[in-house]
Amino acid sequence: MWKWKKDFFYFSKGDRIAIILLLNLIVVSGGIFIYMNKFTSTDSVYQDQNEEIQKDFVQFENDMEQIAPIEEEVSEENKLSTSAKPTKINKQKLESGQTTDINSASVNTLTRIPGIGSTFSERIIEYRNSLGGFTSLEQLYEVKGVTINKFSKILPYLVMQKKHKLIRINKIPAEQLLSHPYFEEKQVQAIVELRKLGKINDISNLSDNENFSSRDIERLSAYLSFD
Repeated sequence: MWKWKKDFFYFSKGDRIAIILLLNLIVVSGGIFIYMNKFTSTDSVYQDQNEEIQKDFVQFENDMEQIAPIEEEVSEENKLSTSAKPTKINKQKLESGQTTDINSASVNTLTRIPGIGSTFSERIIEYRNSLGGFTSLEQLYEVKGVTINKFSKILPYLVMQKKHKLIRINKIPAEQLLSHPYFEEKQVQAIVELRKLGKINDISNLSDNENFSSRDIERLSAYLSFD
């Protein structure tokens, strides 16, 4: 019997090599299995975490879409600065039937007359002041640049209401007479000589003087006062 057991557990050299190889194979296979199972488990955890992160990100995007955009608040100061724009002065031209007084109109008022600009209106007022006011609308022909066409264009918009200033021929200084457009130096000297002789009583005292033409007398008659 002992012999049988001995024979049963007896292994040849080749058998022992085969058994050792088999055991090694089992050990290696077990190690590989354990190793792979460990990483497979790790990958599974990583995948689960990745999926959770993706879900959170999607939810975050959805929440962002539901938030209304913030509009920039405009302060009162900004409202004023953005809305307040420079405006031009309204110089609407006069319509047909509207008129203005040539002896009292300002530069801005005259520029409302069709055909009159700022430069020309300044010329009119400058000449009006030197005269003491217009006595006739035809005197506008005496303003530089007035032609028949221009006069006929602006005439419907002009009236004469304010009275012109009178020249007190017996009292006005000679220097002031020289500044008037209708007096020449020789005429002023003649008036000074006449005043030395006595009071100038009427226009005839000037018309009798050789220094005054009929045209001069015609223009001056409306301006002279003999008090």
